[in-house]
Amino acid sequence: MGSNRTQVSDGRRFALSIVGFCVLFLAAGRFLGEDIAVQLQKTPTTREGYQFFGWLVGGPPFLLSVLLWNARARVQPSQLRNRTYALAAWIGLGMFILPAKLDSVDQQFGTGALVGDPLSGGWAWAMLANLVAFAFAGAVLLVLHKSVPQGPNQAQRELTATFLERAWLVVLVAGLGFALYGGATGLFSTTT
Repeated sequence: MGSNRTQVSDGRRFALSIVGFCVLFLAAGRFLGEDIAVQLQKTPTTREGYQFFGWLVGGPPFLLSVLLWNARARVQPSQLRNRTYALAAWIGLGMFILPAKLDSVDQQFGTGALVGDPLSGGWAWAMLANLVAFAFAGAVLLVLHKSVPQGPNQAQRELTATFLERAWLVVLVAGLGFALYGGATGLFSTTT
């Protein structure tokens, strides 16, 4: 019973942390987005570099969260708490970029749109890869639970988790490829 309570409290802490960091970074993006983007324009980074950073904000934290959740029994409680907050902050950082895709890059980043445009493009490709990975994982887990009448045993669950983690990584790498070289697809068209 104690492990279930810990599991629920770990999940609750993670969810609340994500919400808190999302609000924080959304506010930072709305009020300081242009200033931050203008400062980023001063760095010696190419368009592809900004696309990579956008992908980095949107892609890996979700997979790393799944990896941490699956390994939480092997992690010390203080390390789990610290990693939970770090991953929640990383996921929340996407809210700094999201309004550029919902509204417009110019509205979110203003004169820093030269940076905001590739950042938001890389982020969008990463999020699309994560959505594909979530859908694939959901389908695989549904098939697993429907195909085994008495429910999957521990070995089947671990094998499936390992398979899904690796498949997710492949999808993320494909998303990175599209973020860097998929501009010709027109799926996430740029404005600047």
